[in-house]
Amino acid sequence: MYYDCIETELGNIMLLADHQGLRQLSITSPSYSPNEIWQHNPEFMAPFIKQLKEYLTGSRKKFTFPLAPQGTIFQQQIWHAIADVPYGETVTYEQIAANIGNTKATQAIGMAKNVNPIPIVIPCHRVLNSNNSLCGYRYGEDIVALLLALESGDTILLEAHQND
Repeated sequence: MYYDCIETELGNIMLLADHQGLRQLSITSPSYSPNEIWQHNPEFMAPFIKQLKEYLTGSRKKFTFPLAPQGTIFQQQIWHAIADVPYGETVTYEQIAANIGNTKATQAIGMAKNVNPIPIVIPCHRVLNSNNSLCGYRYGEDIVALLLALESGDTILLEAHQND
């Protein structure tokens, strides 16, 4: 496994990937220490970092690198449905449940959303309560609000001084 980190307005973002694709995205504290068996490899991670930076500056609406999140079959199904939510749009838990053909699964969808290993890329910030309120985001409602503002054109989340 390879990793690299970037500093953003959201916090320190660490990406973890291998040859199958992106495995994990975490918003961490600057003092976070990666797993000892992971290798820091900026060259391998460059395509992932490049697309994330483009997204955070508002110039990318869709990620094209391969994803390889680990989870149960049900979680994979939910993450796939969430990944289909278009940039700049939101859906409710009920809409995701209907999309997967299981209208009683809203609570399970919330649990799968909460353990999404690749937030932002699998855009769980676009899934809202039935009354369209922000909720249940592992990194807090402030991050959801910033991501939704970015997607509506209101803000840029990557500092202009970041190196490419």
